[in-house]
Amino acid sequence: MVLKQDKNPVSVNKVELLSPAGDYECFMAAIKAGADAVYAGGSRYGARAYALNFTQDELLKAIDKAHINNRKLYLTVNTVIKNEELDQLYDYIEPLYRQGLDGVIVQDMGAVALLKECFPGLPLHASTQMAVTGSEGVKLLMDMGICRVVPARELDLAELRSIREKTGVELECFIHGALCYSYSGKCLFSSMVGKRSGNRGRCAQPCRLPYDGKYIMSAKDICTVNIIPRLIEAGISSFKIEGRMKSKEYVASVTGIYRKYIDAYYDHGPSSFNVSDEDLKDLTGIYTRSGHCEGYYDKHNGREMITINKPSYATPETEKVEELYQRYTGEYHKLPVKCVFSAYAGSELTVSLMCGDNSITYTGDITETAANRPTDEANIRKHLDKDADEDFRFEEIEIYSGDDVFLPVSAIKNARRKALNGLRNVMLEGFRRSEGRFLLSADEERINRNAPEIPKKVEENNNAYYRKDSYPVVNCRIDDLKMLSTVIKYRYIDIITVDINAFYRAGESVGEAVIMTGNMIAASGKKFFIALPYVIREGYFDKNPVLNTILCDKIVDGVTVDNYEALYFLKSMNYKGTVVSDLHLYAVNDRTVQILYGAGVDVITYPVELNKKELNRLDLKKGEFIIYGRTPMMISAQCIQKTKGRCVKDNGVIYIKDRLGNSFPVECNCTECFNTVLNCVPTMIASFSELPANMDPASYRIHFTVESEDEMVRVLDHYRDAFAGTATDASDIRHTTGHLKRGVE
Repeated sequence: MVLKQDKNPVSVNKVELLSPAGDYECFMAAIKAGADAVYAGGSRYGARAYALNFTQDELLKAIDKAHINNRKLYLTVNTVIKNEELDQLYDYIEPLYRQGLDGVIVQDMGAVALLKECFPGLPLHASTQMAVTGSEGVKLLMDMGICRVVPARELDLAELRSIREKTGVELECFIHGALCYSYSGKCLFSSMVGKRSGNRGRCAQPCRLPYDGKYIMSAKDICTVNIIPRLIEAGISSFKIEGRMKSKEYVASVTGIYRKYIDAYYDHGPSSFNVSDEDLKDLTGIYTRSGHCEGYYDKHNGREMITINKPSYATPETEKVEELYQRYTGEYHKLPVKCVFSAYAGSELTVSLMCGDNSITYTGDITETAANRPTDEANIRKHLDKDADEDFRFEEIEIYSGDDVFLPVSAIKNARRKALNGLRNVMLEGFRRSEGRFLLSADEERINRNAPEIPKKVEENNNAYYRKDSYPVVNCRIDDLKMLSTVIKYRYIDIITVDINAFYRAGESVGEAVIMTGNMIAASGKKFFIALPYVIREGYFDKNPVLNTILCDKIVDGVTVDNYEALYFLKSMNYKGTVVSDLHLYAVNDRTVQILYGAGVDVITYPVELNKKELNRLDLKKGEFIIYGRTPMMISAQCIQKTKGRCVKDNGVIYIKDRLGNSFPVECNCTECFNTVLNCVPTMIASFSELPANMDPASYRIHFTVESEDEMVRVLDHYRDAFAGTATDASDIRHTTGHLKRGVE
């Protein structure tokens, strides 16, 4: 049997249409409606934990079904993964890898490292949960084995085009469905107000609730069918439809309409591209949240992108939904097969099948001579020409048989069934992978659990994180320069970290303000760090050349980073100071800890979503633990000021109230145009006895965001006394202990 099968059915010059599947029925709806590829989740590791998802057997079946139909299947492993779960990832992926899985969509860097090590040739796609927003971040991930990136949904077409040109990476972008209000992967709202973490696929969607009496953080769904030509011409490789929680009718209808217009673009060109009013009405009428928008492709934000008055979906008409489903799945055809059947008395029965470039011949038993009534051609054709197989149909049947043959019906059916199974195997064998290619076998230790090495510069005497006495370094971070005069007075504080936006708030030249601040902090005997923005968009470093001066001239002693873009930038410039990874660079397993160290991080912030027991199991002995601070709940490209009225570009702080009366501060970073929604109360670990027993932090962090001077003094005095062993009760400071006791699911 000779196999000639194209394992990459999507042309590099033609965009891939990628559809969601929350279960096997949705998968088949996507295939029938014309998806080039489908993404699906199993029972574990997916960012849609409440979808029905697939059993392992269904995933194996779906992989084969996709390949038979010249399509692809990608698996979602797009959550952060705890140590005990990472141990089991190998066994979960191994049978899917051997079956021919086409790719894995990943959020956790430890999972990226494990998959790359264990499964050579398995394409790894960076999930939108990684919040990649610039070419620097893409380059870092490509160095680690990522071949495709699902960038943040907030990027515009110019940014996407720039990233594509600078890196050559495949870009997979959302074209239809729900939008998160926050940059995906930088949202802790659901996690902090309960135990349902978006990083674990269990988001409770608090952004869909009213604040200040309106739905000011509830984003409309996107629909981009009208701008398909521009999306294609921007260099996007894959068009992704959101919706693994949605029905098969939704999947089929949305897939079918986008298939129609993608094909129209390639068949007739952009000049004649036009979407009918009827199709647009159908597309936006099935499970669309309070109207629709075209997302961020042409704008940074806007009130028109928010539902404002109504967060829920309009219920579509049942008859219309069913009609659309039938319309876009009814044209699905099984693969045409040519069958040549041969049976002569005294010779072996043979069935030869041909499908495209694939062919097989099945040889059966010796055919008997008819004693009485021979089996004629019409009878043979009748039992061959059945529609029982789910993948193939006989388009042409040639029968060669003698006039004296006797063929039991069971022999004809058996030959047909075995021949079709043989053809199926021929078509699939090129996708199968051998276990012998694995670098780790199932019997070997899954993960190298040796303690990650602490970077040498953390242990050197002249480093900001080196203390000769018995307790850790204290790093006080401030988001406003007005706070500096209060913080600098406390002798037990060793490092003062200033958010870079604070310099813009001060209305001064950033370079001059940094020098003045650095001199003041140095004169007090403390180290000076800056915190780079939570989000660094494409072109940020080109627009801020002052950063090179600040960092190369050693004006600052260290940098806190919260994204892959900043990590790559510092590593590429061979930055010599201390690098601290912030809380959104989630390190919830030992492998990720190792990866971050390898990427140039010196001190890792302990993850805020692990409880005591889980932190004790994490091999991160010299990290930085946040003992006080308002958790950044959301980082959003939207502007709440603009949504509620108008943006005044003041880099200020506003407040919004939920339906229970809780007041959430919102920091406006107008320089880079994003909002940071802070928790209504700070997380505070008042007593060091509350910390995990096995943990030995290199430093503690106190983070002031919107506190008054009096509030800052109360907190600073409390920890001064705590370090002296005379701490008083902190019950007068309204706070939460975060996830230290509860953790997340």
